[in-house]
Amino acid sequence: MLKRACGFLTKLWIIAYLTSSPLAHAQEEQADIVWGINNSPPFHIVDGYFAKQGVCDAMIAAFQRALPEAKHEIVNYPQARIGALLSQGQNVCYPCLIRHGVETDLIEYSATVFEYPPHGIITRKELAEEWRTKFGDPVDLVELLKTRKYRFGQPVTRLYGNLQPYIERFLHKTSRYSEISGRDAHANLLAMISAGRLDFTIDYPMLLNYHNQVLPIDLVFLPIEQNQGETVEGAVGCPTTTWGKRAIDMINGAIPAVVADEQFNTTKDRWLLPQIP
Repeated sequence: MLKRACGFLTKLWIIAYLTSSPLAHAQEEQADIVWGINNSPPFHIVDGYFAKQGVCDAMIAAFQRALPEAKHEIVNYPQARIGALLSQGQNVCYPCLIRHGVETDLIEYSATVFEYPPHGIITRKELAEEWRTKFGDPVDLVELLKTRKYRFGQPVTRLYGNLQPYIERFLHKTSRYSEISGRDAHANLLAMISAGRLDFTIDYPMLLNYHNQVLPIDLVFLPIEQNQGETVEGAVGCPTTTWGKRAIDMINGAIPAVVADEQFNTTKDRWLLPQIP
């Protein structure tokens, strides 16, 4: 009898948890678009002086203005959970998803909303000057990595597209490679580079643009020879379900208005334009 009662209470707890989550309410009310966000400045800025002024925050707001007749919901989950929900076909869309040019059975991509400048090196000024002299400008990343001399940090959720194989070949499983985790992984990583505990990382210029304004650091951005001329396409990703395809149709129809949205472009340009000394 006690075992049966415990099982019944467990079921009640699961039902209460699922029906109390933001995503459950969004799906129950059949929102037209559910935006899944996570704390990742300057894509999404959850708190602080620039709260809700991230690139993706501004993009969502522009879609809300372009689609006033649609019901929008915003849910805040860790990035890994949003990816899991998408792959499970749940009613959630991920703004600012990177288009990799590879079709997938799990994600329906919108048309491109905007483009990111390519990844580059973030390091201290004295190293930047040294590397320009030794490895060129833009920097030949392969030649730099082949020295196996400099300490590199990579957030656990970050991958570098065409540059990733170089990191894996020359740095993985060496004493010069560190993975940084946690909610503030990017801020902690840049602080470690500034303090001399690490020498460099690779990321978008907008990451440095943001953290130079909120942290007491003095770092610079260096372009990389291996990805010069490339751009990174930012799009919206929704599940390949009837709901997801309907959401993507609405999003695609609104993209021209979003691209022309003055508030969105002001915020986007603030973070995306590189600051190269």
